[in-house]
Amino acid sequence: MLNIKFSYAVVFISLACWAVYAYLTTTEIIQNQNKYAHIINISGKQRMLSQKTALIAKRYYETNNQVFKKHLIELYDLMKQDHNEIVSKYLTFEKAAAIYHHFPGDLKNKIDLYLILLSSFISNGDRKTLEKIEEISFELLPHINNVVYVFENESNEKTKELMGRELFILVGTLFTLVFEAIIIVIPVIRTSLRKESELRQLVAGRTRELEALSETDQLTKLFNRRKIDSILESEVEQARRYKHSFSLILIDVDSFKRVNDTYGHQVGDRVLQTISTLFSSSVRKSDLVGRWGGEEFLIVSLEKDLDKIKVFSEKLRSLIENQNFDRVGNVTCSFGIAHYVQGDTVDSLLSRTDVALYKAKAAGRNCVKVISS
Repeated sequence: MLNIKFSYAVVFISLACWAVYAYLTTTEIIQNQNKYAHIINISGKQRMLSQKTALIAKRYYETNNQVFKKHLIELYDLMKQDHNEIVSKYLTFEKAAAIYHHFPGDLKNKIDLYLILLSSFISNGDRKTLEKIEEISFELLPHINNVVYVFENESNEKTKELMGRELFILVGTLFTLVFEAIIIVIPVIRTSLRKESELRQLVAGRTRELEALSETDQLTKLFNRRKIDSILESEVEQARRYKHSFSLILIDVDSFKRVNDTYGHQVGDRVLQTISTLFSSSVRKSDLVGRWGGEEFLIVSLEKDLDKIKVFSEKLRSLIENQNFDRVGNVTCSFGIAHYVQGDTVDSLLSRTDVALYKAKAAGRNCVKVISS
């Protein structure tokens, strides 16, 4: 009798330990993935900003339009803020640190120089500085891409670690159950099986949370940049293979920096959340919507008729314009649309969509612009 009681205690303690271990392990991984999702988001945004600032600088030089200068200053501040955050907080990974601090990447010094040139151009607007900006912007892209891939690989390794720990937890649990089956009577076996089921549900639930976290923007609950990149690669390949088409709608919240500066980032976050809810409730089931970065959103629409896409975008624009946002009041968005044509790559399609958005901004914001193929 004493041996049975002792065995029961061993089994009970073992299962409790496995449950605690499973909870702590998956919680740690989810926290890490949350951090990785943020790192990938801001490093991906750096990639976008390195190209966008160069394009806006050129537009400003060519037109001397103060709207472009103001937008360039906003992008400069955002790029500098994100760069400082990456350097100060997230270069704990050996590969990423090597890209930022060592040859041939030396990315920190390159971005520092790029920011200095941007600051100088904003002050002086001379052609020579612009040429240097365009040259360094072109050089930055592969290095920043490499950093994004390094962070993504780190994230994938953490996911694999979860898989390995799951297997370890499962094996340990099964061993405990076999021991229980040999030593203890049927009622105890039934109790242990119930505990196993609870443990499986815990691990499965945490795994689902991890999978959702890896592709979801935590603020807006839309697809994140990493997921949208994957969707775009797939859609371009499908369109190329089966000769069909689709459209991209790039949306930027107008004067969003003013909202943050006037009302604070928490109010700005609520504005983004409200806009995300409006998008989610308005798009078709076949459409995909995600947060592209910062205050930008991207909709991938399978609608083939470009006129219908423009009508739909106007509907979204009007919906946002007429929404009363808490404390802020009215907020507007600019829309840029591009249609896939055969021969397009993800980069060429995104580039046209970006140009369409710039046209909407240049036209006074709060409007929809379509760029032809």
